[in-house]
Amino acid sequence: MENSVVSPAAPVSLASATRPALGPTTSPARRPWWPRTHDALPVPWWVHVALVAVLLGIDALLYYATRLNPKSMVKLDAVWFVRNAALDVTTAGLFYWNWLVLFPRTLSQGRVAAYLLLALASAGVFSLVRITVSDTVYRLMNGSHPGFSSYQFDLWLGLLLGGVLALVASSGVRMTIEYLQGQRNRRELERQHLLTELGMLKTQINPHFLFNTLNNIYSLTSRKSDRAPEAVLRLAESMRYLLYDSGADAVTLTQELTHLRSFLDLQRLRLPAAEAETAILLTTHGALEAAPPVAPLLLLPLVENAFKHGDLAARPEAIRIELEVEGAELRFSVHNYVAAIADLPRQPGGLGLHNLRRRLELLYPERHELHVRTLPGEYAVELVLQLGGNEQ
Repeated sequence: MENSVVSPAAPVSLASATRPALGPTTSPARRPWWPRTHDALPVPWWVHVALVAVLLGIDALLYYATRLNPKSMVKLDAVWFVRNAALDVTTAGLFYWNWLVLFPRTLSQGRVAAYLLLALASAGVFSLVRITVSDTVYRLMNGSHPGFSSYQFDLWLGLLLGGVLALVASSGVRMTIEYLQGQRNRRELERQHLLTELGMLKTQINPHFLFNTLNNIYSLTSRKSDRAPEAVLRLAESMRYLLYDSGADAVTLTQELTHLRSFLDLQRLRLPAAEAETAILLTTHGALEAAPPVAPLLLLPLVENAFKHGDLAARPEAIRIELEVEGAELRFSVHNYVAAIADLPRQPGGLGLHNLRRRLELLYPERHELHVRTLPGEYAVELVLQLGGNEQ
């Protein structure tokens, strides 16, 4: 029943098209190695706490493992505690070096090979630094342990493995945080896109309704009908709802029904007074006051479509509208008779049902059914909604 509509192309600003260049274009500056503040992902506070807890936990395990081992030749003296504290500082330094510099300058930019090479080199340097720090602590504090040699290969290999684990932990935590932030940002962008589209769809309803209603009022005034002032008053009531109430994400079903009744009263002015109530019939069933909120202006397009394409001369009922609420389920049906194509006045438009279908997809995904049935001389549409969800 709806006619397809082709939106006009957006106008092109002549000023922007002919605006001269302000100066010669320059290539972007080379990105510096050291990350700027807005380039680096800040280290969350809980990462600091977790890192300290892990390092202290490892020290505690080493302490009790050494203490409980009767064959251990390591002395748990002040030198041991100072040495472990210094080594913890170097481990934390490698963790933050990877987080703030190495990762964002290589892996974040897709340079995997460069990251692996630089990470291995960093772990090697880290091992040498740890050996140097350990020897320096022993030398300054005049401490020594029998059988200990700083340059044993197995010791250096163990320190190298520790550096690799620190890098893996740093990269793993950062990658997880970036992934979760990316997912959250993507959901927010999708939400903003949906809100923008819903806003645009809602703004199309008001002009569409106003355009059709003004056509009806024009028809009354052209016949110099005494009912034209009443039509203007009804239009003012409807516009008040459109301007002040329909801006909310959801309204009560009674509010939506009140607006629908005002619209029907406005349309009845087109008919003889004796036939207005019976030609356009609205019946309701169920506890409407207890129904969950509904998105505004969902029912109006179906009724507008019936008046646009229906035959108001059909009797006894030109248009029959039924609204039923059972629990959280809403059923809204509109049935009208269709005049021959030649008898219908040509009307521009066609936004109503197309707009409604898109709003239903956004507001009630997998919670709505829209059935359209076309028979010879008749047209029926039924909308089934599962209310009670987030209508935004």
